[in-house]
Amino acid sequence: MTRRTFFSFHYNNDVQRAWVVKNSQVVKDHEDTGFFDSSAFEKAKNENPESLKRFLRKEMTGSSVVSVLIGAETAARRWVRFEIMQAVWDARGLMGIRIHSIGDWQGHPSAVGPNPFDLLGVYTKDKKMCLVERSNTDSKWTYTSDFGQDIIPKWPYTASLPPEGSTPLSRFFNVHSWSSNAHNEIENWLEAAAKQAGR
Repeated sequence: MTRRTFFSFHYNNDVQRAWVVKNSQVVKDHEDTGFFDSSAFEKAKNENPESLKRFLRKEMTGSSVVSVLIGAETAARRWVRFEIMQAVWDARGLMGIRIHSIGDWQGHPSAVGPNPFDLLGVYTKDKKMCLVERSNTDSKWTYTSDFGQDIIPKWPYTASLPPEGSTPLSRFFNVHSWSSNAHNEIENWLEAAAKQAGR
């Protein structure tokens, strides 16, 4: 089964790498799958934050999986973080793909960046969960500026809720690495992420 996916990535650094993933064989073979990327938010950059959030939520509508394309600086990008947290909030499938090995417009790869799933997490207390974040793996967890202390409405990813306290999303969601064979594997990655979310 082909999954409609929302690609989340750092546009300025990684748009060429994102297009390589978007135009992989799985996309060519299924032109009507609804694959799209999140670069459309560039058109709304000058909007206020609340308008941009509404725009991104609309762009994500209909997707069953959010695929985070991880480059050198992806983990620090506010709107990539927002898209990841919105995916959890909406109980969508979620996964990452490291794309630093793909060349840019000049054919140059980039540095390996932090895993954004290490820097975003969930805080569990009294069987309720909130979204939390941190700037790096040595810093303290804080409530996110975009979701605050709002309770996550649904958690389909594991049979039981995470333990009390803060847990990084990397405990739950897979990160794959792009390679010469990835175009043969990506459909299985997307399917697994969708099924984890019960979609």
